[in-house]
Amino acid sequence: KAVEGQMPHVLQIGQAAKATGLSVDTIRFYQKCGLVRPPARTTGGFRVFNGTDLEELQFIARAQELGFSLSEIKDLVLIQQQNGRGCPEVRALLKRKLAVVRGKISALRQIEVELDRALRRCDRALKESASVPACPVIDQIQRASKRRKP
Repeated sequence: KAVEGQMPHVLQIGQAAKATGLSVDTIRFYQKCGLVRPPARTTGGFRVFNGTDLEELQFIARAQELGFSLSEIKDLVLIQQQNGRGCPEVRALLKRKLAVVRGKISALRQIEVELDRALRRCDRALKESASVPACPVIDQIQRASKRRKP
């Protein structure tokens, strides 16, 4: 579809990128993946975006910030296009996503505990000797990596 001239209520892709905080490449990628419909074009072939297009781009960007995959975002976009009448589907998607996030938080807490222990070992080693010959944490990591080799 071609748009005559450049009307004030449409933006070219660079301007749309700036307005949404996305890169031009990201917008093109969203188009290539089918997350957004192909944009209108000027008679000169330039992509142009209207307010609705910008809202769609921002919706996708926000969904990505929330950790949704592109496949999940496609589902959300389809639901949104159906006037948001997919609350049970969105709820199920949110429950799955929340379970994944909680699993990651649990794993990060375990890493935090291990790093805290390692820091205390370093502090003890440094207090015991001003010239520590070997770092106890490096030694522990090396021992652990040797145990994991097949």
